[in-house]
Amino acid sequence: MVTRASMHSLDAFTVIGDRSRASARSRLPQQRSIDDELAPLGIPALALGMMLIGTGLAFLPLMREWAGNYGPLMVCTAYILYLSLAIALSMWGVRRIRDHRRFVSRASDAAQSALNRR
Repeated sequence: MVTRASMHSLDAFTVIGDRSRASARSRLPQQRSIDDELAPLGIPALALGMMLIGTGLAFLPLMREWAGNYGPLMVCTAYILYLSLAIALSMWGVRRIRDHRRFVSRASDAAQSALNRR
């Protein structure tokens, strides 16, 4: 069992649990700083992922010819892997954008409430 005091000494990848449901406050400090550093890459990752998906869909008509030349199993496997990675990159970009916007919103709400207290 991992106690709250010992969690900070663990690497972010050794913590067991569903990280997708974890809020920004409950993440380890190391993980929060990594997420903050990667936040600017959200928009380029989303744009690149959408371009890769579009390219994959544009080459869909050539699949029959490639399957005849190289074998249907290899072509279908490569195509599915390619689209899976493109979708994963797009989703990663969406998550970075969403998390960054939530963080900025919380920070502005906290600043606004601090100003209202004065």
